[in-house]
Amino acid sequence: MNNVLEQSEAGREIARKNREQGLEQGLEQGLELGSAKTMRALLRAKYGDIEDLEALARKLVGHDPDGNIARIVAGATLAELRS
Repeated sequence: MNNVLEQSEAGREIARKNREQGLEQGLEQGLELGSAKTMRALLRAKYGDIEDLEALARKLVGHDPDGNIARIVAGATLAELRS
């Protein structure tokens, strides 16, 4: 099917748009995963291996990740981050 599409200008344009859309979606997902990975690394560096590391990282990334990074750097306690 791809070969048939690529034989026409319209087909090539459709294929190009699909590739771009796929790249954008992949980048967004990658950034999201990267943010959670970064948050886990930051939490681990600051507080050590805590029991709820994964859950806390997801929570903090899911709501105001930049603000939560600032809170961690400023010295927020785990209790403050968990609340």
